[in-house]
Amino acid sequence: MDKENLNEQPLDNDDFTVSQENIEPTADPTDCKADENTNPTSQKKRKLKLVLIVFLCVFLSIILVVVSVFFILAQIGKYQFRKGNTQITVSGIEDIVVNEDEVIYKDKTYVLNQNVVAILFMGIDKKDINEDLGYGKNGQADCLFVAALDTKTKAVKIIPVSRETLVDVNVYSSSGKYTGTKKQQICLAYSYGKTAEDSSKNVLTAVRRLFYGINISSFVTVDLRALEKFTQELGGVSLNCLEEMKIDGKTVKKGEIITLKGKSATTYIQSRGNDVEANNRRMLRQKQFLSALASKAGNEVINNFTKLGAYYNTVIPYSSTDLSFSQITYLVSSCISPDIGSKFEYISIEGRSVMGEKWVEFEPSQESLLEIVLDVFYVEKK
Repeated sequence: MDKENLNEQPLDNDDFTVSQENIEPTADPTDCKADENTNPTSQKKRKLKLVLIVFLCVFLSIILVVVSVFFILAQIGKYQFRKGNTQITVSGIEDIVVNEDEVIYKDKTYVLNQNVVAILFMGIDKKDINEDLGYGKNGQADCLFVAALDTKTKAVKIIPVSRETLVDVNVYSSSGKYTGTKKQQICLAYSYGKTAEDSSKNVLTAVRRLFYGINISSFVTVDLRALEKFTQELGGVSLNCLEEMKIDGKTVKKGEIITLKGKSATTYIQSRGNDVEANNRRMLRQKQFLSALASKAGNEVINNFTKLGAYYNTVIPYSSTDLSFSQITYLVSSCISPDIGSKFEYISIEGRSVMGEKWVEFEPSQESLLEIVLDVFYVEKK
């Protein structure tokens, strides 16, 4: 057959017939789905996915509840601190006018800073805070600090109050009957109480009286064991010794770096001499120690929040406080920050120390007290 005839030859339809035997059947999609449903591995994956989704939902719900409870407690605590805010009561000072909602002093007008929360911290000289030795014999408030926290700016101002400060103290008989007030060292206010709470409240009343009735809302009181146990739990607090003194039977030089824990910590903040300035020097050591202690404890809690509970459990058997859990929650949410102790601003009360009939007495300047109150608890109205 020549080339021309090949091109002209018609094609037979039979040449394109395809045998059905050579065609593979097309897979049915429903058959694949059935295979997945019967595949044990696929079923396990779907169950695991469902479990993970349920777990995630539960976890997020728990987080939401915890955050909500924390927020609610903080708001309740905030209200509990605020509800007692009142104006000061001042007499015997010139150039001051106290109105219902403002104070005018030396041609400047001040209003209460509603963001400030104030708490009285005190350390007592008793070994056992729960031991009742009778009215007038229940120990003394050896260390007194008023801590004022501005929850908006997070500024912390500390007002050390000398144990020797003269103030009107509520006095009670040995049977617990109120007999009036007596001007004496503020440290003695703690002795008039049957329980740690009663004694602490009597000191709080005297401190409020000293600061013209400003709202210092709560107290935290600890005995010597609390400090010993707490510093041991912390692993010690390191600082430069401010003066030459004996600690643990050894002479420590001024400027020497020491780590205080247990009894060495109480020795450092409690020891004093007999001269007129002895307590003032001790208060300097107490301020230094407080800042170092707050910074170390605060940093530990920031790094591991569970340590807050450990510290609380360590101190609570040796302490007394009227702070509610809501108030504690509010304080923690408002103030904790790295190296918080280094940010404390200490404000000293001016006055003079004199030798009384038996003991040294500190006579505070009334003008100094008023100016401190206006600086810490008020804001100038522009």
